[in-house]
Formats: sequence, structure tokens, C-alpha cells
Amino acid sequence: MRIHHIGYLVRHIERAKEEFLPLGYSEQSPVCYDAARDADICFLKNGGYAVELVSPRSEASVAWRLLKRLGDAPYHICYEAEDFERDVDQLKKKGCVVVAAAAAAPALGNRKVIFLSGRNLGLIEIVEGICDERR
Repeated sequence: MRIHHIGYLVRHIERAKEEFLPLGYSEQSPVCYDAARDADICFLKNGGYAVELVSPRSEASVAWRLLKRLGDAPYHICYEAEDFERDVDQLKKKGCVVVAAAAAAPALGNRKVIFLSGRNLGLIEIVEGICDERR
């Protein structure tokens, strides 16, 4: 698997974008509302690195509790799977626990994502891989 992005919790997505842009980031995608996660999401890119800004809209969002605990901060690494089912199964066999079931992610073209937690990994996200010229 390869790193796809770093998830970054923010209180105000537009204000956060304004602060990331002078650091060399450019907007990779417009802000997208993810109803299942009740959060606004957008992707920024700096060279080969991508950051996902996640801004919960209400206390119903899982990200809300994390934001209250961590503040504006990185909180997960997302990996792109070559074979989603196989890779997730291998992580479970190694002791990772599913903390958010597989679901479509609108900000990622409705590709399937799943969140897992590992004792020594913390929170990770796995996204379905796509065939592209970067490999």
C-alpha cells in the first residue's frame, strides 16, 4: 500500500485552506459535504503530498469528538489499497480493529474507505485503489 493522504481536523475549513496555501499547497478538490460523516472535506496538495482537511458540521459527526479532544491537528494516515478486501483482511488478522465500517467517500469519487485502529498504528484509513499512471 502507498500513502494517499494525511487527514487533518480543522474547525474552519476555509480559514485552514488560507493558512495551508502559503506553505506551498494548492487546492486539489473543492469543498465536498460528506453526509455520512457530517463533515466538509477538501484535499490540498504540495508536491507529492496530499492533506485532507476535515471540518465537522455538528456534534453528530465522529470527527467532532476528535476535534474537541485534539484541536486542529493531523489525526490519521490514509493508505491506498491495491486489493481493498485482501488488504483490510490482512490488517484485521494483524490485530487492527474496524472503528468505522466500509462506506463510500464522496470526496474521493465515492471510492470505498474504512477506518481501522491498530495498537501501535493509531487511526488509519484504507481507500480503494485505482489504476493510474503513477504506479
